[in-house]
Amino acid sequence: MDKIIRGSGFTASERYLGQLSDNTFLKLWTYPNTFSDRKIEQGGDGKEICDLLVVCGDDVIVFSDKSIEWPKGASVELSWSRWYRRAVKNSVDQIRGAERWLRDYPERVFLDSKCTRPLPAKLPPADRRRIHGIAIVRGAHEACSRFFNGDEGSLTILPRLKGDAHMDTADPEWHPFAVGDVNPDGSFVHVFDETALDRVMLEMDTITDFVGYLLARASAIRNEDLAVSPGESELLAYYMMNNAIPEDRCHFLRALADTTEMDQVALCPGAYEDLVESSAYKRKRQADVTSYVWDELITEFVKHVMAGSSVSVWGEEPLASKAEPALRIMAQESRLSRRALGEALAGMLREAADRQELRFARVVMHCNDGPGDPELAYVFMTLAYPDDFELADGYHQYRKVRMSMLETYCDAVLYDNRSLKRVVGIAMDTPGRHRGASEDLLALEINNWSPELEGYVVRRRDFHEVLVPSRTVHRHKKGSEYPPPPPNGR
Repeated sequence: MDKIIRGSGFTASERYLGQLSDNTFLKLWTYPNTFSDRKIEQGGDGKEICDLLVVCGDDVIVFSDKSIEWPKGASVELSWSRWYRRAVKNSVDQIRGAERWLRDYPERVFLDSKCTRPLPAKLPPADRRRIHGIAIVRGAHEACSRFFNGDEGSLTILPRLKGDAHMDTADPEWHPFAVGDVNPDGSFVHVFDETALDRVMLEMDTITDFVGYLLARASAIRNEDLAVSPGESELLAYYMMNNAIPEDRCHFLRALADTTEMDQVALCPGAYEDLVESSAYKRKRQADVTSYVWDELITEFVKHVMAGSSVSVWGEEPLASKAEPALRIMAQESRLSRRALGEALAGMLREAADRQELRFARVVMHCNDGPGDPELAYVFMTLAYPDDFELADGYHQYRKVRMSMLETYCDAVLYDNRSLKRVVGIAMDTPGRHRGASEDLLALEINNWSPELEGYVVRRRDFHEVLVPSRTVHRHKKGSEYPPPPPNGR
């Protein structure tokens, strides 16, 4: 398996964006400084497509990062128009160019300027591809704060502003330090200043949560459900407070307008500060701690994929393209789903350590009315290296047995639950009883059950005594984004 060598950002702001994105989207799906081979034939370097590209499932996020110094010595009106043209408009142009290249030449995207390292992630098919453009614009923070008498210096969101009206001081909708729909004739482009970037990346720190916010935000601004928001923080806070029903998240402001009998919603300052000081938010943050067990597990697998150090268990070459689908399923879990999965995984490892049995397993399924994919299940399994005899092929033989047994568990879960479409299996050494330290991962789908396949699965599960009904315990747990207070009210 070859190493995956990514760019690291050419400027301090690009490197900072890369660090935030690695935390939110994780490294296997995050690629700073991607290039096209447009100029290679003329003997030059490749042309940069965008400052950062995220590819995960059907979603592609194109980032353009611009740090533009605020023009000095001119009026606010002139300075704003000049800064907007160089920061926002140039970012929109770069994003539109990136969209065209990804649409027309999806196989000609590279990680280096010499165009020798192709993008490892395969772009989703055009009929499913969702491209989200984000312009990160820096440099107006201090001027914005002064203009608004010392507030946090975040740009106002004013949806009625369209396109070049942002630079036209004669336009009746014009306002300095305000952005609306900056690309009204094309795909929606989000504009985040440094304050907005930090807040959104902090709160929406999975690919699923982040994209969900982008879709809701684009809908609220382009459809003008939103009249005005003092800054990104207020819009983010209202989204977070009204996202309990996932299918309604894109229309969270429309629902709020309906209840207040208004065509549009005007948000008030201070909503985010009120939210983070609330006891409900603090309980959510505390409950989310366990969810990062899931992030750590993905990161451990990804580390070996990126370094090219994954080990072959069944004799097949360990390719990144084979590992990515299972890891992508794990990475597409929301923060709330990861909370339940992290609790289940940590609990399974504690119980396995306490029992010290040769083999221990737990099956986790999402509730139909809860977060996560109800057609997906996970199998967590530990298997101890035998301590009463030595295997002929040592630890490698143990890994082969463990992987075979994990596959049997996954087969049995799909056999017993025909409504499921896929299962992801994760196997580890039994805590306290191991000769090495390793994890195995597989993703399995069975679309057609033939009599022969059913017989094969039944024979294997009987031989290994896998998921025997008399020993199987079913547990279902539905989480809440904001856990209720304990009975004693503390």
